[in-house]
Order: sequence, then C-alpha cells, then structure tokens
Amino acid sequence: RRKPLYKEASNYEILVDKRLPGAWPKIEQEFVRLVSFASGRDCNRVDLAHSSYFVSLTAKDVGEYLEDDRLAAVTAGAHAVELRADLLAAIDDEDDVLAKLQWQFAMLRHATSLPVVFTVRTVAQGGAFRGSDDQRLSILHAAIRWGAEYVDVEVDTHAAALYAARRNSLIIASHHDPTGKQLRWSQCEFTTEILHRARACGDIVKLISFANQWSDNMDCLEFVKRHHSLKTPLIALNMGYEGQMSRVLCPVLTPVTHPLLAAKAAPGQISVQQINVARATAGLLPARKMALCGTPIQHSPSPAMHNAAFSALGLPHVYGLFETAEASSLTDLFAAPEFGGASITIPLKQSVIPLLDQLTPAARRIGAVNTVIPVGGKLLGDNTDYLGIVGCLRRSQVTAFPKATALVVGAGGTSRAALYALYALGIGSVIVYNRTAQRADELVVEFSELFTSLVAVSDLAALESPDYIVGTIPASDLVYPDSLFAKVGVALDMAYKPRWTPLLESAQRHGWSVVPGVDVLIEQGIHQLEKWTHLTAPTKIMADAVYTKYNADN
Repeated sequence: RRKPLYKEASNYEILVDKRLPGAWPKIEQEFVRLVSFASGRDCNRVDLAHSSYFVSLTAKDVGEYLEDDRLAAVTAGAHAVELRADLLAAIDDEDDVLAKLQWQFAMLRHATSLPVVFTVRTVAQGGAFRGSDDQRLSILHAAIRWGAEYVDVEVDTHAAALYAARRNSLIIASHHDPTGKQLRWSQCEFTTEILHRARACGDIVKLISFANQWSDNMDCLEFVKRHHSLKTPLIALNMGYEGQMSRVLCPVLTPVTHPLLAAKAAPGQISVQQINVARATAGLLPARKMALCGTPIQHSPSPAMHNAAFSALGLPHVYGLFETAEASSLTDLFAAPEFGGASITIPLKQSVIPLLDQLTPAARRIGAVNTVIPVGGKLLGDNTDYLGIVGCLRRSQVTAFPKATALVVGAGGTSRAALYALYALGIGSVIVYNRTAQRADELVVEFSELFTSLVAVSDLAALESPDYIVGTIPASDLVYPDSLFAKVGVALDMAYKPRWTPLLESAQRHGWSVVPGVDVLIEQGIHQLEKWTHLTAPTKIMADAVYTKYNADN
C-alpha cells in the first residue's frame, strides 16, 4: 500500500530480497553502487578513449548465467553487458511485468559489476518486443530508476522525453535497419536525418544497418570517420555475415556475442576474441611483450596465467620472464617499442620506482610498485597487490567492513599493501603484529592517519578475536593461539607455498573461511591484465592456468 508513495517520493529504486544471489553482502554492495551512481560520484561508465565492447545476453532468464560462474566467462573482454529485456520471458507476462523485469535486472547486478546497457528492441527494428509504446516507455523509465548506466532508446517521438528524464543514465539513441535498404552510409538523406535526430535525444548514437555487399563496410567506416568523436560518440556497423568487418572496425561499444551464448542477438555478431584476431591480422593491434621482473621467478605461474588470458581474448601479446636483482637492468626492457607492461616482484618493488615517470596514488601511499603500465609514452607505476587482497576479502566477507577489526601479521613490504587494502575496504580498526616490534611500530606511525585505530602489539595471545586476519610473512613456525579464532572470521595468507600455511591450517581448524595466497596472486594478476589491455579479464581461464601450473609444481 505504501509502495506507490515511496516511488513518488524517490528518484531511484533498489530491490532488496534475500533470495537474490549473494544475498546481503551483494545487496550492500549494490546499494553503495546505486548511491554512488545517483550522486554522480561514480557513474561506472565505459572509457570510450579505447576500443570497447558490450556483450548482448540472449537467454530468457538471467538465472541461466548464474550457474558455474558462467556470466564471468561470457563477459570476458567486454566493458559492459546488455540486458535485452525484449528477449526475456518476463516481458510476455501480463502480471506485474515491471516487478519481474526488476528481478532479472537485480540478478544481473548481483552477478557482475560491469555497466548495464538496458534495451527493449521492437520487432520493427529487429527485436522481439510486440507491446505498446506506453508499456515500452514505462519499462525504459523503470530502467533509469533502477540505475542502468546506459539505456537504449529507439529514435522516435518519445525519445526526447526519456532523454530529459535520464538523470545519470546515458541514453543510447538508436536506429536499426534490418534490411540495409533504408539506412545507407553514403549520400543518404535518411541517415543524415536520423543522425541529427539521435544527436538531439541521446548521449551516444547507435546506427545499425545491414550489409548487402562487402563494400558497405568501407562506406560505414568512412561515415564513422566523419561523425565519431569522444564528444559525439557513434556506434555504427552493419549486420549480417558480410558486415562482420564493420564490427571489427567499430570504434566504441561494439555489441558482441560469446561462444557460451545459445544464440546471437543479431546476425553477423562476433566475439571479442574474433574481433581481436581480425584486428591483429589487419595490423590494427600490434603485438606487445610483457614480463615478470625480479628473482627468483623461474617457477612463477604468472606466464601461464597471462598467456592463457591473451589467447582467450585473441590478443597477439606474449608474457615472459626477465630475471634480475637489479632495477637498472630493466631500462632497455622498458624502452623497447614492443613493451606492453611488467609485473614487478621481489627484490625490485621499491628500487624500480626511480625508473618510472608517474605513480598511482595507491602505489605512492604503499611505497611499492608491482605493476608497470606504458601510458602515452610514459611509464606508470601501480600496485595491484592491495587490489588482490580487497577482491578476495570482499568475496569472503563475513562482517560489515566498517564494523570489523583486522589483524595484519608482519611488517614488511607486503604488509604495507595489506594495510592499504584494509583502508580501501573501510575497516577502521587494525592491529599489527610483528616479531620485531620496532618495525611494527614504524608501520603504525606511517599509516595511522588512514585508520580510526591502528596499534602494534607484541603478544598474539593477549588479543581478542578479530574479524579478519591477513598474513604477510613467508610460511614459518609462528604459532597462532586458539583465542584468535574465538569468533567466525576470514583468514587470508599472502604466502602461497605451501598452500596450507600455519595461519590457514589454524583458521580452518576453528571453522574460519580461508583465502590461500594463490587466490590473491590470481586476483592481483586479473587487475594487471585489465590495466594493460583495457579488457575485462577471463577470470576462470586465468585461475585454471595458475592452478594447473601450481598443482604440477607442488
């Protein structure tokens, strides 16, 4: 009874239902995302300065993608995910269509952090929606209320009203010609008119034709050259088998499919892998060389992990090893024209810094670099170790981070990344333990401003049980007292040899959730790959490659 009043008094809406995948931790994350989106603090938009893609989901129920983490595999390489509402079974239900579509939207939100492109494509433009204009408009307005980052709106008499009501959503003003006879790329008054109308009612214009001959792709390319820019983004391509090259050449937000999808959303749609292979063959995607730098590194699983990802994404890049204990020997590697990035490990995480032009705020605060990224002729130093910790703890969350207490074991270089990770998660109360008390005290002084409470202790047995423990020391004979595990928590150990460290063994024995160091290695590597390639990582493929190598060596 109160719901209409709530809706009238609000601009945005979130579905809270404990049946949703991930339940309360995911609901909390989605609420934070929606507030950030609504306030404009973080609108979660695709960087259009690079080639970008969105994968078009075609199942009748989003739930089909939630089994076996299938959605993560389907979205590999993509920068956004398109929810084709017109293809969902819920759209044909006469009873409370909006509520059922919101459930589908919420399931997708809980399964991916990628921006959502919300689309209701009509039959006339190659889609499946047969309802009335009023019903379509109510669905599109609802998508704006739910916080869809992008809303696809067909260019018609209603588009201007949706554009005016978009808030922080971006409108993709679209027109699709499934025949290729009306929307032509060369000297066509209709296309020019549609372009101008779309510019007036959209933040991004999407014009889709059909290739009746291969030369239509070159006409499309010339049209894009004339009308696309970062200020006036244009998605323009041809459907059909003969139009596939226009998808390869499309500059931004190219709609793509994936082999795991049962059907394509449009004829001629191809995958990110196929596009990258074609671009590399055409000389549009130069091969780059990445490397792990440090010592000892001969048994590292990083080459297996990154090369598996490059193959899955259709990239021509190669990741190798560059063993050295001297940062000065990296100069020629970094200066090579084919240099595409580097992973930095011990003993170079600090000594590499003078070779770099810039540091990210995280790397500067941590005081260590584990990732080098070439950007516009300069070298950027970053740190993904802390992102690995953040990602793993978020997945294993048992206590709301702002209310939690964490213990960091160790005071070396890795502990600095651990502290920054806890700060990034919003944990305000942190304890540091190190056998050499002076190093722990120094760390507390340096990082105290980031926390409500940051203290060093010399006796683990005197501590109350924390919610999270992060181990940052090599596997050792350190004894963890039973009192540390008096309540349910999560233990993460950065050491990954052996797999079961004393910390993880003690934690599991007391019923805690445990995160082995190899999981953090994978998570930080995922962030490295995405920073180098500007593509969403194929997470399962990378994890499988690491564990295959890891299990073979152990």
